[in-house]
Amino acid sequence: MSTVLRVRLVGSDAELGRVAAGDVARMLLGVERTVARAAGQVIGRQVKTRRGRTIEEATRFRLLGIEEGSVVGVLELPPDSGEETLEVDVPSLGDLAVDAALATAVGEETRHVDVADAFVRLSDELGVGARFEALTIERERAGARRVFRLDRRARERLSDLVAAAPEARDEHLVGVLVEADFERNTARLRTAGGQGVSVRFEPNLADGIQEALRRQTELVGEVTYDPRAFEASSVSLKRIVRSEQLTMGFEPGEFWTARSISELADVGGIEPVEDVDVLRDDGASDDEVDRLLAAIAEM
Repeated sequence: MSTVLRVRLVGSDAELGRVAAGDVARMLLGVERTVARAAGQVIGRQVKTRRGRTIEEATRFRLLGIEEGSVVGVLELPPDSGEETLEVDVPSLGDLAVDAALATAVGEETRHVDVADAFVRLSDELGVGARFEALTIERERAGARRVFRLDRRARERLSDLVAAAPEARDEHLVGVLVEADFERNTARLRTAGGQGVSVRFEPNLADGIQEALRRQTELVGEVTYDPRAFEASSVSLKRIVRSEQLTMGFEPGEFWTARSISELADVGGIEPVEDVDVLRDDGASDDEVDRLLAAIAEM
């Protein structure tokens, strides 16, 4: 089963022989760029300039043809590279990325601001609302069809989504790195308030991530905020502040190490009580002593 996209320019100048070849190229490349950004969201990695091999291979569309009439570019996702071992219909990363892109396009998904921005950029490059009436994307998969129309009104809605999102900025985040995926170069930070923040890091920071796992850690990077909750949602990591700077002179990790009561007693120099009379409070009344003993008995 393959996923096919029919990308159509709509307008009086969108016919073969009248439309510029550059516009057709921008249309096809713009769709591929938008789906690549959506693929990044699927795997928790924001795509800016470098896509990475996984995303590149999953979203490298093949051009099947250009249909006559209104110019229609027919694109097909590449087949799965893995061997089929089970007779189960499992969506590929490319399929999931197309679904995520269309969900953003029609307003069902509002978190993927970079995908919305890619649609706005595509609209502006083609001159939707000026030179062309609209751009439509029709997805076909296993006999099912879904169509999205990018016109002036849709472009304004997507632009408002982009404008409402807080800008990413360099900041510090403090929390505990609770997990990491060294194949995808992603991790998850849990802040003191219990909030989960996704972390993206370059391979050269993998050793630092490994050392910081399960420890209180300060991360420095480009922080992106949830436009609705105004809380940090992700960080593109630039550097990790060493544990010694966070633990006020303790050995790395010492402050966060759980110890037994006997170990704490040894560290504090506390000796066992041999004479119970030393615990007696001569200032306590008989009634206070009775209430204390009764409370201990109920424990």
